[in-house]
Amino acid sequence: MGEPAINLQIKELLEDINKNLKTTDGEGRVITIAEAFKTIQGLSEKYADLEKRFAELDEKYRSRKWANLPGLEDETKKFSLFKAVNAIMNKNWKGAELEEEVFRQTRAMSAGDDAAGGYLVPAQAVPELIELLRAEAVCIRMGARVIDNLVGSPVEFPKQTGGAIAYWVGENAAITPSEAALGQLQMTPKSVSALVQLSNRLIRMSNPSAEQMVRQDVAIALGLAIDLAALRGTGTDNQPLGIANTPGINNLILGPNGDLADFDTFTDMEYELSVDNALRGKLGFVFHPAIRRRLKKLKIAQFSGDLSGEYILAPFSDAQLEAYLGYRFGMTTQVPVNLVKGTSTNCTELFFANWAELLIGQWAGFQILASDQAGTAFASNQTWIRIIADVDIGLRHTESFCLCSDAKIA
Repeated sequence: MGEPAINLQIKELLEDINKNLKTTDGEGRVITIAEAFKTIQGLSEKYADLEKRFAELDEKYRSRKWANLPGLEDETKKFSLFKAVNAIMNKNWKGAELEEEVFRQTRAMSAGDDAAGGYLVPAQAVPELIELLRAEAVCIRMGARVIDNLVGSPVEFPKQTGGAIAYWVGENAAITPSEAALGQLQMTPKSVSALVQLSNRLIRMSNPSAEQMVRQDVAIALGLAIDLAALRGTGTDNQPLGIANTPGINNLILGPNGDLADFDTFTDMEYELSVDNALRGKLGFVFHPAIRRRLKKLKIAQFSGDLSGEYILAPFSDAQLEAYLGYRFGMTTQVPVNLVKGTSTNCTELFFANWAELLIGQWAGFQILASDQAGTAFASNQTWIRIIADVDIGLRHTESFCLCSDAKIA
């Protein structure tokens, strides 16, 4: 018994469609729909196991740590300073594969080659050291802006040095034109370094707590150096130019022989910024702890001839002192207390600023130099590690800073 007539008609119809309905392939050739479906079916069979192959590759490389992401928080293995130094000195990177890959990726041997012990560690490999460094710098805590990963030299930052001026004019009179004046703040890298002397046994042990101690030590040294440069850098002898020596900042003078600082002193420093329309941003004072001691001991005479008086406020906490000053304050013992003004030899400096206008530029990377021969390292079975960072300091607007350099501490 033959096929039903309806089936034969459907079959003929499909053959006719396939014969007359055409399309083009990727090269412009005309093919029938049937041929296209046949090609698709062949590709589907050919790559049927593609998903399986991808799954195998994912399983194979899932746990691999790539060296172009060293020291990131989601990595279980972080860059070790001790392992790197030990490998550098012994020229044996076994057990320090991540550290070797970090150096291989950067390929930046600054002062010399591998044999000389000069290796540039990318900043992302030692993020903890960077954070520790910033925690030690009072200027950064007060709000100074850190510009990371600078490239080239000099680096230029635009700044406005003048603005539009308004005039009263008569009817049909010409308006005097004015325009915003722009300047540039240039920053060039200046090297700051810290030297650490370590026993070779300690390095070989790679004790995590010992490495943390060394990182903290390095961060303190570098942080204090950057802080001092930001406040008092001379701009000579390879130093950045700091606030105290920058021309054009506001200066408050207490007297030919200096004078004792009181709350009026801080009010006058605030006034210097306000008349320059610069009393905004991250405002605050920085001074030596001796100034805090003096302010906390200020007393008010209760009657004529009272030589002792009563404390302005007791107990006098730091929070209450900030309330009296009207702004935050930070302290550092790097501000000198033996400056000479006239007959006085016990003067110190007070800084008031919009600290966001203080820029600290950092060029990427830390240069590690290690030697077991320098100085007495060989005789003492030590390795001396020198870590170098490139930084510079800049003030965007000098009107945002005020210095009093003749405040007597007692």
